[in-house]
Amino acid sequence: MTGPLTTENDALARRFLVCSATSRDGEIACKVLSSAGIECQICEDARALQSELDRGAGGILTVEDALVDSVLDVLRDHVERAPDWSDLPILVLAGKGADSLPVQRVMNLLRNVVLLDRPVRTASLITNARSALLARGRQYQVKEAQEKLHDSEQRFKSMFDNHPDGAFVRDLDGRIISANAAHEELLGYSMDELRYLPFATYVAPEKQKQEQRSFAEATRGVPQKFSTRKIRKDGSLVDVDIVYFPVVVNTEIVGVHGVARDITEANSQKRRIRYLATHDALTGLPNRTMLDNRLNHALEQAKRSKGQVGVLFLDLNRFKPINDSMGHEQGDELLKIIASRLKHAVRDADTVARQGGDEFVIVLEDLASSEDMVTVAQNLIEAVAQPVELHGHEVSVSTSIGGSVYPKDAEDAGTLLKYADMAMYKAKEQGSGMFLFYDKQMNQHVLERLLMENALRLALQNDELEVHYQPRINIRTKKVIGVEALVRWNHPQKGVILPANFIPLAEEIGLINQIGEWVLRTACTQARTWQKLGFPPVRMAVNISAYQLSSPFFAEKTQEILADANLSPGSLELEVTESSLMKNVEMSCELLGRLRTQGVLISMDDFGTGYSSLAQIKRLPVDTLKIDQSFIRNIIDDPNDAAIVSATIALAQHMGLNIVAEGVNSESQVDFLLDRNCEEMQGYLFGRPQSSVLTTALLKSEPLVSVAGL
Repeated sequence: MTGPLTTENDALARRFLVCSATSRDGEIACKVLSSAGIECQICEDARALQSELDRGAGGILTVEDALVDSVLDVLRDHVERAPDWSDLPILVLAGKGADSLPVQRVMNLLRNVVLLDRPVRTASLITNARSALLARGRQYQVKEAQEKLHDSEQRFKSMFDNHPDGAFVRDLDGRIISANAAHEELLGYSMDELRYLPFATYVAPEKQKQEQRSFAEATRGVPQKFSTRKIRKDGSLVDVDIVYFPVVVNTEIVGVHGVARDITEANSQKRRIRYLATHDALTGLPNRTMLDNRLNHALEQAKRSKGQVGVLFLDLNRFKPINDSMGHEQGDELLKIIASRLKHAVRDADTVARQGGDEFVIVLEDLASSEDMVTVAQNLIEAVAQPVELHGHEVSVSTSIGGSVYPKDAEDAGTLLKYADMAMYKAKEQGSGMFLFYDKQMNQHVLERLLMENALRLALQNDELEVHYQPRINIRTKKVIGVEALVRWNHPQKGVILPANFIPLAEEIGLINQIGEWVLRTACTQARTWQKLGFPPVRMAVNISAYQLSSPFFAEKTQEILADANLSPGSLELEVTESSLMKNVEMSCELLGRLRTQGVLISMDDFGTGYSSLAQIKRLPVDTLKIDQSFIRNIIDDPNDAAIVSATIALAQHMGLNIVAEGVNSESQVDFLLDRNCEEMQGYLFGRPQSSVLTTALLKSEPLVSVAGL
């Protein structure tokens, strides 16, 4: 029997194969064995014997006459194929004893041959058969144990060699005596190198005592699990989780098994997660969580030392247009540059945190005086204002800063942050580059602002916005040639609110595009209504904010509104302030150029108050320059204003541009402008902004005798 041991094989191992010279002798022998409860199988020839031996047997009963060459060949072949089974018991009924040649041949072939002299007594045959089966059973048991041990060793070796983690064995002296390929790869050493490598060579110094303690515990029979750090052959460090458990042989601990799992990447991810829990992912600055911790810590120290803590809250001005026009990637790069500048503008002990978006908070610990906060704020304002180059484009932003002081303004972190935020918004209202300390009146201001903000959000829904129209006239023909659409807010409690008092808020809270689109649609619809009434052509001028210009969809939206109103593009004039136009010259030129190609007219409003150069004006897609009223106001009394206005008129005429004077309020101003061939004017002298109903009545008069001053 050569196959693995099974329940079926155990049964076969308890049977005798009877190989007799005649069928009758075989039946007699089987009858005797069966009477004693011994299973037997008659093998009538060598082929049958071969087949049954392959299945398995506990012994063979034969007579010397049956030991012919073919039977001996089968036995020899069986021994050659399964040498471990050469001690198969064979009972030979021999009449001539050991002198028989067949008996001698079988005794030379098999080790466990028992000769029984014929005639044999039944009791003797049964006794010898049982003894043979008992001995054979023990052989099977030993063989089965050996096979199980071999199988177990193979399984352990397979698990050891193929384990994805580094598996190794250390003797009681701590030397590595065996290691799999994964452990070799983990440390970068071969097994031959590891065998003679001192412990301190591949264990990080700060972890050596811990690993020695864990190894000692494992040698005492206590399994260990711990984390450590190894030194690879190339000098790099690797974090590992180690499991130690004792190697026990015959109840005696002879060594320690170890399994090492590389957790370097997992630890790196954990550190990254911990870092992101307290830091801003974009700038690397502390986030709100760490800001709260550091601010509270600073306040605790200040309470003990009776010191002061300053909180600065700052916001970037003009960041949104840059972010929208140049893309979020460039906006992110700008934020990182500004964050770096802020860090270098304060002390190492101070905290610079990103509050979110384009807002930052700075905590000044151990503040000597409020005057020091002013100095720091000024340094921050100057640092932020430095130009930044983004992909070949130079951009500039400014900041507005608010400050609060512990314990003067408040004693808890949340209130200090809130007050600094209030002060920042107040500083923002006063212009870019401003710093203000918190004062108690700001609470009322913030409350009013919140109420205004909520009311403005409802204004569109409640039809509280209204467009008024101010006439633009040709002074020579005395005719209205255009109107400027100007939005008004009919507040239910405060009455009419002018755009200067709510448009900046709309820009800040993100409503300007919605309001701007509503004004544009309303104005275009009104212009078409006047055309249907048969009035002479009137150009409709609509103001466009920098935020609308920064939208890549503005041109398409304007064309859509014109189509909905059935208004020709030439009837619409978009007014863009000089400063808005120059914030992003390339994008403004591209967007307005597309509209101008469609026939929409473009005018530069408030000309002279911005920072455009003559070279830039030459390439801007504009049709009209509108001289700002601040220059018109004093042209009679101020030679400088008179010179500026005269030069602007001459410049526009030379460049083939239309010219309009804003804020004309006196006859002397009219005469001055006419003398310089400026014919188009707008101002209170000719009419204030008024409702569409009153403007309709104005347009009916021909010529405009009802207009003051004409």
